[in-house]
Amino acid sequence: MEIYILLTLIAFLAHIIKGLTGFGPAIIFVSIGSLIHNPIEVIIIAALLDIVGGSYLSYLNPHFFKNKAYWIPMGLSMIIGAVIGATSLYFISPDIFEYILGFSIIIIAIWFILSKNTPSGTNTQINYKDKSVGVFSGFCGGFTGMGGPPLIVYLGSKLKKDIFRAIIVPIFLVSAIARFSTYGILGMINTMEVWLYILPCIGVIIGNYVGNNLFNKVNQKYFTILIGIILLFSGIQLLI
Repeated sequence: MEIYILLTLIAFLAHIIKGLTGFGPAIIFVSIGSLIHNPIEVIIIAALLDIVGGSYLSYLNPHFFKNKAYWIPMGLSMIIGAVIGATSLYFISPDIFEYILGFSIIIIAIWFILSKNTPSGTNTQINYKDKSVGVFSGFCGGFTGMGGPPLIVYLGSKLKKDIFRAIIVPIFLVSAIARFSTYGILGMINTMEVWLYILPCIGVIIGNYVGNNLFNKVNQKYFTILIGIILLFSGIQLLI
């Protein structure tokens, strides 16, 4: 039961960031959750939480789905990458995986700490480069549970804050559905631990509600640095 409570608390904190920025919960949940529970199972749970969080945040902000000409093809690209990444996760050794995950988290952490990029554009015309980044980002999500950074770095140089958030939420939602479905088809979901999947969802809904209400009140720069520091220590812990 202690593990359930801790994962629920982590999910709550992670999805406050989701509500604020539209991204980030899986990065936090996977990196910290992997320190107290099986990393691969944490990634599977993170996919479910992304579905719940993305759905609820979209319910609070229905305008997120308006720009279908961009997020639908990007979402399809993410799905392709997510299925490939999730399938790769099924075949890899857990011991090797922990090192890959640790190094991935450290790299992402450094990007968060050093990044000075601020979304500023409004152009959402999709091209082949966008789709390629979408496939790669989806693969990272399926394989490590953290598909955000590649797409965030790319779109962060193109879109201002409100457009960026509105675009990123539905894209990550469809990617999460693809990841979790693939894990299920491959028989990777632990059906004997139902509460392990249910309780964190409660933390997700509350966290998204809090974060969404803070969206226009908090400077994202400080959250970015804080996330980076947390991830850096988490990544180092996985490698020790």
